[in-house]
Amino acid sequence: MELRHLRYFVNVAQELSFSRAAEKLLVAQPALSTQIADLEQEIGTPLLLRNTRSVQLTAAGKVFLIEAQAILAAADAAKDRALRTSRGQEGQLSIGFFSAPTMLFLPDLIRRYRAIYPNVAIRMHELTPDRQLAAFSRGEIDIGFTRPLPPGYPDLAGEVLFQEHFLAVMAETHPLGSRQSIHLNELAQEPFVLLDRAVAVGLHDHIIAACLKAGFSPLVSTSPDLMSAVLTMVAAEQGVSIVPEGVQNLRSNQLAFVPIIPALEPIPLIVCWHAKTDAPPRDAFLQLIREQHAQVKSDGAW
Repeated sequence: MELRHLRYFVNVAQELSFSRAAEKLLVAQPALSTQIADLEQEIGTPLLLRNTRSVQLTAAGKVFLIEAQAILAAADAAKDRALRTSRGQEGQLSIGFFSAPTMLFLPDLIRRYRAIYPNVAIRMHELTPDRQLAAFSRGEIDIGFTRPLPPGYPDLAGEVLFQEHFLAVMAETHPLGSRQSIHLNELAQEPFVLLDRAVAVGLHDHIIAACLKAGFSPLVSTSPDLMSAVLTMVAAEQGVSIVPEGVQNLRSNQLAFVPIIPALEPIPLIVCWHAKTDAPPRDAFLQLIREQHAQVKSDGAW
């Protein structure tokens, strides 16, 4: 039994005429009669009573008509959903992000996306870059806003959204807090509060390498696993830190963010995705990011 058998039967049952149904279906009447006879034989009972003057549904035909209409409606709905999914208009989108560099542009991006694709369910997961890599490997996120990818992830693709410069951050009461700029080696004798390396390997190593290049190895007094905790400890005069400029989005009171000269090599924020998976909602979101790239870069820059 095929869907065309059901469509032929439904049309005959609705028209109660083989000739009108054949005309509507654009098939020859003898071929239509043969298909209905084959269907009845497969089911094992007559569905239609026909003579030279009329066509009527049998009791079995009335029941089969209801079920056939439901099957055809479900098939049409499945086809429509498949097409909508292939166009990115339906499905689910899981986004990994971390707050500091994304909080000024990501909400607007998602609002725009939802306005275009209201039937896509969006799931947001706040994850550090390293935890995003683990989430990608488990298939838990479709797209991530993260730092440059380390070696060993050939299936992940990424595009740079913007570059973040580094700033020294200290309590506003710190003697260097009122400076317009500082040299990195001026912090050589200060205790450092740095985000735990296990949480953000790339960021941690980037800062350590910059300090070594400036001629000193930083004394890391404490390593919290949240950037908000880093800022709280710095504000409490537990040490100084070096942070990407987007961290200013998290907190500015009681803190002084001071440019470093010469400037450290900036750190990119990238959008990342699994290049070998078919995910139309993700692709539609990527397209929106590319269309809005200038605005994203403007919102993300200080």
